[in-house]
Amino acid sequence: MLIAAITAEYNPFHLGHKYHIDKTREAGASHIVVIMSGNYTQRGAPAILPKHVRAKMALFCGADLVLELPVAYSMATAQRFAFGSATLAEGLGCVDLFSFGSESGYLTLIDAASRAVDSPAVLERMREKLSEGMTFAKARQMAVEEICGDEVGDILSTPNDLLGVEYIRQLRAIKSSISPFAVQRSGPSHDSDKACGPLASASLLRGYMRTGSYDKIADFMPEKAYSIMGEEIKKGRGPFNDSKFEDLMLGVLRRIGHAELSSLPDISEGLENRIYAAIRQATSIDEVYSLAKSKRYTASRIRRIVMSAFLGLDGNLSSIPCPYIRVLGFNQRGREVLQKAKKTARIPVSDSLAYLRKQGGTAEKFAETEALATDLYTLALPVIKPCGSDFTADSVRL
Repeated sequence: MLIAAITAEYNPFHLGHKYHIDKTREAGASHIVVIMSGNYTQRGAPAILPKHVRAKMALFCGADLVLELPVAYSMATAQRFAFGSATLAEGLGCVDLFSFGSESGYLTLIDAASRAVDSPAVLERMREKLSEGMTFAKARQMAVEEICGDEVGDILSTPNDLLGVEYIRQLRAIKSSISPFAVQRSGPSHDSDKACGPLASASLLRGYMRTGSYDKIADFMPEKAYSIMGEEIKKGRGPFNDSKFEDLMLGVLRRIGHAELSSLPDISEGLENRIYAAIRQATSIDEVYSLAKSKRYTASRIRRIVMSAFLGLDGNLSSIPCPYIRVLGFNQRGREVLQKAKKTARIPVSDSLAYLRKQGGTAEKFAETEALATDLYTLALPVIKPCGSDFTADSVRL
């Protein structure tokens, strides 16, 4: 029994995701555990389909057990996203491999970059560049290139390799014995608007879904995933309506003051003032993003902060190790992992968010944050759910 963990969004699940799972199995994994973002994604936007729908797709297409990556991590920086993923995998107590997609496919270079970013020489050079007004990402990459060479620095220039660096850093930081494993990506780049043979980016597929062009995505999804998507949409469980949600967001944001903004994740250097001014001036969410963005503050960072403000996220949560493991779904092999985890898990494991909330302390805070985020998310689905639906949601069982 060799258990591999994969962190993913599956927004939506496509053939590239299946390729990753298949390659991980080819490497010897008998059981695949997916740590999946819930209803919100790292780009600071809601997922196109609800988490249980996406979990169902994954289970029918190669995953054995799907766990939820809480919103505190799923909508955080690469470092905090990786921290949440690593602590969840470690918390299960029986994961052997941590498999991630990689543009380069060179694990040795990714590992070298993960060590380079923490070296004193790189940190000193990075501080110099930050003082010149560079973004954190650009300053770090240039510092690594200058100290360690272009080959190592280039690893920080692509999104999946960058996440790979953070996964390895976080696994090392928590002294995990889980081995990293890189699967070289195939097909178009992360946000490409063009397909490459049978492979297309998730962003392209989301675009088709938003315009109702479902026939255009059939060839890019596993047949079963496409079928599940159609069935769930007929039941009013998707797709998510961004336009409807953005009007709601703007109304809530206009009630938020400086003090609340300053306590959000990833706020620094008076950025709350810039975002506050943008909210007061803007007449749409896109305008908020546009007014708040600058050379120093990337669009993705601004989107995450604005969405965090809307959701009322506590900025401290993403730096706390995950206090529980929430199960979204499983099949027979997933049951075997859960059976093993009964003896190895270091934190509570359950498919009931209500049960996990009863653990108290930080678990209660995480669970209530997740439930509120879901309450708001469902307002932009074709069929709206009442408050507290996350506490009564059933897991997917095959």
